[in-house]
Amino acid sequence: MTSLQTVEKQPEVTELQRASYLPTLDGWRAIAILAVMICHASDAPLLAREGPGGFWHNLTRYGAEGVALFFGLSGFLITYRLLQERQRTGGIRLQHFYGRRVLRILPACLAYLLTVTALTGAGLLAIHREDLLSSFLFYRNYLSPARVGTWYTGHFWTLAIEEHFYLLWPGLLVLAGSRRALWLTALLGGGVAFWRWIEIRFHPTAAWLTQMDMSVRTDIRIDGLLWGAFAALLLFHGSREQWLRKLFASRWTWAALVVLAAICLEGSLLPFNTMWWALLLPFFLVGTVLHPTGLLGRVLESPALAWVGRLSYSLYLWQQLFLVGAVMKRPLPFGPFQELPLNLVAAFACAALSYYVLEKPLVGLGKRLFSAGERRAPSAEPTTR
Repeated sequence: MTSLQTVEKQPEVTELQRASYLPTLDGWRAIAILAVMICHASDAPLLAREGPGGFWHNLTRYGAEGVALFFGLSGFLITYRLLQERQRTGGIRLQHFYGRRVLRILPACLAYLLTVTALTGAGLLAIHREDLLSSFLFYRNYLSPARVGTWYTGHFWTLAIEEHFYLLWPGLLVLAGSRRALWLTALLGGGVAFWRWIEIRFHPTAAWLTQMDMSVRTDIRIDGLLWGAFAALLLFHGSREQWLRKLFASRWTWAALVVLAAICLEGSLLPFNTMWWALLLPFFLVGTVLHPTGLLGRVLESPALAWVGRLSYSLYLWQQLFLVGAVMKRPLPFGPFQELPLNLVAAFACAALSYYVLEKPLVGLGKRLFSAGERRAPSAEPTTR
C-alpha cells in the first residue's frame, strides 16, 4: 500500500487583501465632505441671490448626498478591514475592534460636543439639553426635528446611524461568516428598503420624515452602510476580485454607472430609488480601489484631496458650527466667522486642530494597543491520506 502525501490548497491571498492602505478612499471621503460643505455653505448666499427653488440653489442640494457616500464608505471599509483581520489572524477580535473605534470616534466627537455645551453655557448658543444628551448618547436621529430643531447638533443623526451599525454588524459578521454574510447583507438591505417604503407610505409620522428631505432613523437608513458591507464581501474573494477588476477596466461599465447614478439622482424614475442609490455608490469605490491609476483614481489620489479626506471626520463635526447657511437668524453669534469666506477658514482650522491633536495620535494609540501582537493564522500543514 502506498501513502499519498498531499497539501491542502488554500485560497490565494491577493495583493489587495494584504494591503494596509486601500487606494482612493481618502479621495472619496474628500468628495463626500466637500459635497456636504457646499450644500451648507452655499445656502445663505444662493437664497439671497435667487430665492428658494432657483437652479443653482437646487443644484447645491445634491451635496446632501455626500452623507450617502459616507455611509457606503464606512460600511465598505469597516467590513473589508474585518475580513483582512480574519484572514491575517484567523479570527475577528471584537474587543479590539471596539477599542479602536472608541479611540477613533469618541475623542473628536466629545471635543465638539463639549465646545458647543460650553458655548451654550456662555450664552452664545441656545441648544436644548435633550439635544445635547441625545448627541452624547447617539440617539439624536430619533428625536423629532420639530421638537428639537437646533442646527449645531443636527449632523449627529448620521453619527448615530454609524454607531448603531458598528454595534450590530461586526457581531453578525462573526456569527454568519463571510459567505453567509454576503447574502445576509443583501437580505437586510432589501428588507430595510421595503420597511422604508412602508413607513413613508403608510405610517402616521411620514409627514415629518418627508419634510426633512431624507430619512434619519437608523431602521430606515442603515441600508446605506449594509450595501457598502455587501460590496466589501463581494470584493474580498480572489476569483470575484479578478472578475470585478476586468469588469471595471471597461469604459462601458463606468458609463453604465454614471447613467444609473443620474437616474437615481433624478429621483422619480425608479421604484425604491433610495435603495438603488445606496447600492450603486459602493461600486464606484470598488472600481477606483481596483484601478487607482485610471483618470478618476489619479484625481482621487491627488495630495490635496487625500489631505481633505484625512480631515473629513473632523471637518464633518466642526463645519456645522460655522456653515450655518440660511437656517440661523441674523445677526449670527460669531459674526463674520459664520459667513463666507471666513466660515470655511474657521471650519478647516478647527478640523485640522482636531485631527492633528486628537484624531491622529489616538488612532495611532488604538493601533498599538489593539493591533500589536496579533497572532497569525496557522498555515496549512501537509496531510497524509
